[in-house]
Amino acid sequence: MSSRLLSIVRIAAGLVFFQHGAEKLWGFAGGRVTGWHLTLRAAAGPIEVLGGTLLVLGLCTRATAFILCGEMAVAYFTWVKNGIWPINNGGEEAVLFCFLYLWLVTAGPGPWSVDSLIQGPRAGGQLDSWEGYGRALLRIVVAFTFSLHGFRHLFGAFPQLAGRRGAAPVAMDVLPPWFGVLEIAGGVLLVTGLFTSVAGLILCAELLASYLYAAVPRSVWPIRNGGNDVILYFLIFLYLAFLGPGQWSLDAFRKRARPSVGAEPATG
Repeated sequence: MSSRLLSIVRIAAGLVFFQHGAEKLWGFAGGRVTGWHLTLRAAAGPIEVLGGTLLVLGLCTRATAFILCGEMAVAYFTWVKNGIWPINNGGEEAVLFCFLYLWLVTAGPGPWSVDSLIQGPRAGGQLDSWEGYGRALLRIVVAFTFSLHGFRHLFGAFPQLAGRRGAAPVAMDVLPPWFGVLEIAGGVLLVTGLFTSVAGLILCAELLASYLYAAVPRSVWPIRNGGNDVILYFLIFLYLAFLGPGQWSLDAFRKRARPSVGAEPATG
């Protein structure tokens, strides 16, 4: 189950990422064609098309994810001039991709991949042992970023100051303000890694509802309907719900502290 879900996350993330390159190179979904110029945006188009394709296929997955993680880090710092917070400076999606790809470097491609066919299921070596730490870092950063939407919902904080040209507002921000309570509470639980499975599934339900309610009526393409971020959050939270929080979590602490079933009580 865990390895198949990993493959699903990788494939879906690759498809979402591919849209950005296709938009720049060919005007996909009505986007602005960048063309071939000596600019960061123009250089990003081929990288995103090739990188997204390799991720969907699961070919050279770890190396591709490492390169794309670096690209997204660079992309984020082009947005910092608009403010430090990802949800209002236009860099939220770059943050999500960056840490998702960093985790994929440790997690690998999963079984539904060309890499698995060529190299076998255990080709990661030392990197496989770091997956729990990569997942924990992904969980903490993504859950914190997600929780900021709750403060936007409830208090009007973190207004969107910048974003991609032609991109619709994030779909979940269209939901009624009381969803902010759910976003803050769920974000805190996931940041701390407490009741991860329950929190992850509840937030997945909210994200699915927001996509169907707000994104789908706008457009079929996530890059145009405000659904890119929602899809990425959904994939990450779904994986956490089924596979757990990774290292550095209260759930892991609770599990270690719980007495083993059948263990004899200590005697003085």
